[in-house]
Amino acid sequence: MTPGDLVVDPWPLLRNRSSASQQFALRMVVHGRSGGVVPACLSSFVDDLQGKRSAPVQLQALTAEECPCVPDRPLLLLPLLLWPGAHARADVPAIRQRLRIDGARVTMLPFLGAWPLWWGLVASSIQRQLEPGSVLVHHPLREGVADRFLAMLSVSLNLPLVSFDCWPEHQTQHADARPIPLALAPNRMTESLRQVDAPPPLLEDPSIRQGLLDLLACLP
Repeated sequence: MTPGDLVVDPWPLLRNRSSASQQFALRMVVHGRSGGVVPACLSSFVDDLQGKRSAPVQLQALTAEECPCVPDRPLLLLPLLLWPGAHARADVPAIRQRLRIDGARVTMLPFLGAWPLWWGLVASSIQRQLEPGSVLVHHPLREGVADRFLAMLSVSLNLPLVSFDCWPEHQTQHADARPIPLALAPNRMTESLRQVDAPPPLLEDPSIRQGLLDLLACLP
């Protein structure tokens, strides 16, 4: 997907709020690994996106102790999170509040997993990888909002979804099961599933990466 492929502007309301002479700065929130370590695919993604935008592009890991400096311009806060868990519903709004206390003009976007365009990219990639027994494996989530979200996503992608903590049992019951991990970047789940020849995390898929890059490059 390229900006030209987006027949309808994906960000019309944001564009109405932006200044023609000043682009929004962009701060993307990710989970991160212990100590705030960010996988290389995320760091390189930020570098490539920065090359397409004339405003700062920042990355904030939830596991990091230090946060990037507040830019002197309006800021878009983007949770690069796939699930409506506590991080999306509590941690990111708390980051927005701290930024506002520090004087930032912040607009928070919905978490990435709430974007139909994102799941369209994922679905296209998954269709190319399908084999008998394919099943989508996700990070374990608490019951409630996540259950309804996962049920809807399973119908939309037309594949079963299995929590990673239930994967060993599923594998025992379905000898031909082939996992497709739903994770943005490498983590313990994707590393474990690679041992059974699972595909890499989503952001390491060239078509998904390029599609997301193009979509975020369209932000005002």
